[in-house]
Amino acid sequence: MASTDFLTEVRRPPRGEVKGLPVWYFALAGLLVASNDIATQFSDRYAWVALLPLVLLLVHVVLWSTMLSRRRQYLKAVWRRKQALGLVAVLFVVRLLLQVVLSRVTDSVAPLHSYAHLIIGLVLLVVTTAAAWFDQWLVLRVLDKDRA
Repeated sequence: MASTDFLTEVRRPPRGEVKGLPVWYFALAGLLVASNDIATQFSDRYAWVALLPLVLLLVHVVLWSTMLSRRRQYLKAVWRRKQALGLVAVLFVVRLLLQVVLSRVTDSVAPLHSYAHLIIGLVLLVVTTAAAWFDQWLVLRVLDKDRA
């Protein structure tokens, strides 16, 4: 999809003016990405933590169908962009690199090995939250320039 198609799609929102997603949504998306590693880290001590990815996925589905339903067209347009696919690729590479680096480092530092999934989860949480928010900021900035 060309960038002009994206802008055309966003310029014609379903109702009213395009508003950005709330900041807490990006933190929730980051937590969803990190939830598998966090669940892996703590599920042996706390059995209920193993359900964290499923619970967060259900929260996203509920938000998608209720509170964020007015912004659904905008969300779809944002996630169809090449930058969103790039974000997914970056997250995948970051996770692989973290896993390789941590496995090499933990061979020499034993206590770090026990926290590898926690470290990966926290890094993915921060990277996902910041990158998704920044992508929205860029989109809204372009739209505001076009309106002016």
